[in-house]
Amino acid sequence: MHHHRHFLILAVPPLLALVPACQQAKHAVPVAARLPTRVDAGVAPLAPVAPWDPRGPLLPGETYALESDGPRRESVAEARKQGLLDVDLSDAWAPFIFSESDGPGTPTKPNAYRDTFVRLANDRASPEEILMETPQGALAALSAAGIAPEKGAAETSEGRHAIAEAKRAVRVQRDRNYLEAYGIPPTLAVLLTRIEEDRGKACYAQVDLAGLAAFEGMVTYQSREQAKKEYGEALSDAGWVEKLLAGDRSAADATTGKVQLAPPDDKLGSDEGRNALLASIAKGDRKLAKRIERYRRGQARLRAIRAVQARLVCEGLLIPRVRHVHGHFDLPTNQALAAWERKNDIFGWGFLGGETTAALQRPPMDLHFDTFRRILMERIADAAGILEDGSVSGGKKPVTYKDASGKEHEVGNLIGDSADALLAALAIRNTDDVATFLRRVGREGLASLYLAFRAPPLPPYYGKNMNLSVEIDRGDVWYDFPFDEDGKAIVQERVNFPTLTVFVDWQKQKIPLVRWRTTIGSWRSETQRDGKVYYKYKNSDVGPRIWKEIVASPVWIPPDGTPTKDLLTRKTLDRDVGPVTVVNTDVMGPGFQSAYGLVLAIHHRGGGGKLYDNGIRTHGSVDYTSIARRYSHGCHRLVNSRAVRMFDFILRRRPFERVGNQAMVLRKRFTHEDKDYEYLLDTRGYTYELKQPVPVLVTQGNVKGKRKHPIESYMQKPGVDYGEEEESGP
Repeated sequence: MHHHRHFLILAVPPLLALVPACQQAKHAVPVAARLPTRVDAGVAPLAPVAPWDPRGPLLPGETYALESDGPRRESVAEARKQGLLDVDLSDAWAPFIFSESDGPGTPTKPNAYRDTFVRLANDRASPEEILMETPQGALAALSAAGIAPEKGAAETSEGRHAIAEAKRAVRVQRDRNYLEAYGIPPTLAVLLTRIEEDRGKACYAQVDLAGLAAFEGMVTYQSREQAKKEYGEALSDAGWVEKLLAGDRSAADATTGKVQLAPPDDKLGSDEGRNALLASIAKGDRKLAKRIERYRRGQARLRAIRAVQARLVCEGLLIPRVRHVHGHFDLPTNQALAAWERKNDIFGWGFLGGETTAALQRPPMDLHFDTFRRILMERIADAAGILEDGSVSGGKKPVTYKDASGKEHEVGNLIGDSADALLAALAIRNTDDVATFLRRVGREGLASLYLAFRAPPLPPYYGKNMNLSVEIDRGDVWYDFPFDEDGKAIVQERVNFPTLTVFVDWQKQKIPLVRWRTTIGSWRSETQRDGKVYYKYKNSDVGPRIWKEIVASPVWIPPDGTPTKDLLTRKTLDRDVGPVTVVNTDVMGPGFQSAYGLVLAIHHRGGGGKLYDNGIRTHGSVDYTSIARRYSHGCHRLVNSRAVRMFDFILRRRPFERVGNQAMVLRKRFTHEDKDYEYLLDTRGYTYELKQPVPVLVTQGNVKGKRKHPIESYMQKPGVDYGEEEESGP
C-alpha cells in the first residue's frame, strides 16, 4: 500500500475483483484524538526502577521463560520443548493474517499492509500520513489544491508543491491514533507512554464524579442547533428557578399566573431545601411542575457534561485550539469523547450514557490496566491459535462438551483465562504493577519482548486440523416493505438479532466456540440510472456455502453506476485550510476503514462442480456501532478485532495455500458538480486459499410479516419526486 507507482491504466479481470454485492452504507471517518498539550505541575518524577534484564534486549530467537524461579532467557525452541507458550509482545507484532511466510525456510510473499499495521499500532504514523505516502494521497493533495488530476500533474512544480505541503501538514498535526476499537491495538510501548502521561495528574481530582454518578440519562449529539437548544434551555431554566426561589412573582406568572410563592428561607443553601421549596411551589400545577422537572433534568445534564469536559481536558483530548463551551455538549466535546471511547475500547458514538458514563467514573489507571490485559489477550490468541472468548457461556445453562472419558466440561473463556495466567506469572495485579513492569523492561526491551509461560491446557478437541464449521442465524427477518400506502414508516421489530457461531465437530459433538452479533441485508437505498433514489431489498444468501478464500487487507471496488457523491468525503489534510472534498479511498481500502474491514471470506456456493460467488462476504468492519442494530447490503459484518481473531484461528487450524498479494492497477476518473476527481487502486488484498474449505450454513431465520420471500423489484422511496408519469421503479 505504501509504495509509489507510476500511474497506469489496466483493466481489472472481472472474476478476480471483489464484487461488492454487499456494499456498505458510508460510515463515519474516525475523528482523530489530539495530542496532549499539558501535564499537571507538581507531579513527582518517576522513581528509577531496577532493569528487567541488565544484559539488555532479547536477541533473535530468544524469549523470557516465566517459571517459579523468575524470568530467564531461553531459546524459543527450548521454551516450547518445556511446554511453554511463547508470545510475541514486541513492537513489531502483527496478526497472523498479515504474516509473510509459513515459517523458516518457506518462501516469503510480502504483505504490504503489515508495515502499515505496525506503524499505526506504534503511533509512528497517522492514517493521514499513511495516505499521503500513496499515489491516492498525491491525488487527494492535488484535488485539495484545486489542481486537475491530469496525467503528469503530480510531476509539475505546482503539483509537487501541493503534495509536499499536504505531507508537511499531516505530519505537523499528527494525532494519537486510538485504533483499538477498529482492530489495531496499541503496543506496550504506546501504553507505557499513556500511563506516564496520565500518572498522578492533579486535575483528575477536580472531576465531578458525583455529578456523573447521579446522571441517569443520555446526552447525544445530533446537530449544532439541537445542542445549542438544550444548553440554552438549561441556562434559561436555571435563571427562571432562581427568580422563583427568590420570590419573584413574575417568574411564576410567566408560566401559569396561578402560583402562590413560598417565601425564601435559610434552607435554600442546600439542595434538599431548594427541592422541597420547588415541590411546594409546583404542587397542584402540572404546567409548572413540568418545567421544574425539565429544569432538574437540564441541571443534571449540565453538571455531567461539565464533569466529562473536565476529564477530557485533563487527558488532553479537549485542547484550547479546539474551542468548546463549558457545559455545552458541542461538536468538539462529542469528538473528544468519541476519541476517549476509542482510547479505552468502548464501542460508542461519543455520547454520554451507559457504558461510557460508567467508565468515565473509573480512575484512568484502572482503564490502562484493562488495556494491558486486552493487549495480552490479542497476542495470546494469535500465538496459541485459540478462539474461545466466553461468548457462548452466557445464559442460564452453560455450554458444555464431553471428553473422551465422558466427563463434562464447560466451553469457557480460554483467551481470558490464558491472559490471567500470564498476569499471574508476571505477578501483575494492578496498573502500578503494569507500570513497574513496563518501565523495568524499558522501551528498548519492549521493542523485542517475547514471554513464554505455562498457559492453560488446550481442550481435547484442539488439533492441527480441526473440523470447523460456521452457522449464521439470520434472526428475525422482515421482507415486507417498511412503509404503508401513505408513506408512513411501519415498525418492524426485531427481538432475535443475527448471530455468527463457529463450531468444531469432535467425537460426534458439535461444540460452539464463539457466538457473535453480525448483520444481514434488508431494505437499502440505491440510486438508479434516472438519478432517482429507490429502495431495494438486499438479501443475504440462505443455504449452505463455503469459505475457501480468505483475504487480508481487502479492497472494495466501487461498482459501475455508484453515485459520484457516494465516492466523496470531507477530509482535513491541513487544519489551517480546513476540510476539503476528496475521493473517499478510506472506504475502498486497503485499511481498517475499508468497507470490508481488515479481513474477509468470500461466500461461495457450489453446483455442477463449480463455485459461484454471489457477492456475499463475512468481513470486518470499522462501523462497530452498526453491528449491534442496523443492516448491511447482504454481507455479514463483524467487529474488526473479532474478524481478525477468527480468521487467524482458521488459518492456524486448517491447511491453506499462501497465494499472497493480488496486484492490480485500477485508475478511474469521474466528475462531480463540474469538478474532476480520480482514484487509484493497486491491490485486491492478500489472499489465502483453504485446502479444506470451511462449510457455512446461513439459516432462513424467523421470517416475520406477511411476505415470505423478498421483493425483487425496486420500490419508490417515500418523499422522493418521481414525476407524474413514474409509477414504479426501473
